[in-house]
Amino acid sequence: MKLRALLLFPACLLAAGCVATQQDMLQMQSQMDDLNNSLANMQKNQAELAVKMEDLSRNLNASSESMKDISGQMDKLSARLDDMDSAMNKRVNAIGQTIRKQQEEVEASLLPAKIYNDAYNAFLNNNFDGAVTGFKTYLSKFPAGEMAEGAYFYLGESLYLKERWQDAALAYATVLEKFPKSPRVPAARLKYALALLKLPGDKKPEALKYLHSVVKDFPASQEARTAKEYIAKLTAKPAPERKAPAKAPAKAPAKKG
Repeated sequence: MKLRALLLFPACLLAAGCVATQQDMLQMQSQMDDLNNSLANMQKNQAELAVKMEDLSRNLNASSESMKDISGQMDKLSARLDDMDSAMNKRVNAIGQTIRKQQEEVEASLLPAKIYNDAYNAFLNNNFDGAVTGFKTYLSKFPAGEMAEGAYFYLGESLYLKERWQDAALAYATVLEKFPKSPRVPAARLKYALALLKLPGDKKPEALKYLHSVVKDFPASQEARTAKEYIAKLTAKPAPERKAPAKAPAKAPAKKG
């Protein structure tokens, strides 16, 4: 019995070893299967990743093309903006030039009135030097201006008040020559005559001619009344000189007896 038991023990050990080896093989096979599955999954994931990489690459290429298109559009837009800016600058400059031209035209249209009014205000304030300068400036710049008649007349008035008789007479004569239908003709004739009377030499006949013309042509005017007064003074006959009464002859002194 003991011998049989001893013979069976190695067989049992061998059987046990075979069982253990088979289990290990099964375990290893299972691990290999797991590993294959993992590899398969990895290959699948790698394939999917490759597809995604290709999609990403295509998207990047498309984005790159889109960026190029956007860049081209931006360049075109920038060029268009530059053109618009240039056109706007030209338009603004043109508008500015038009405005400046209009301002110059307005100032030019207002300038004659300003010069005349400044000179007339100087005359009213007894600044006759300023008035003379102002009216002469107006007449030099605008000899045919709307206010030339008044400028000549008040130039004569200013010169008359400055006792520049000859220059005043010339200004009044210009009014009579250039503006024969002016309402200032009566005053101009009267003042011309009075200026003549202030000049050296015998200007009385010419002065009287103008004074009489005022009375004849404008009999109801204030200038006519003034002219009559001057005519009366200029044509008045001097009063006859009174002879001194004859002196009584001196009595001879009485002789002493």
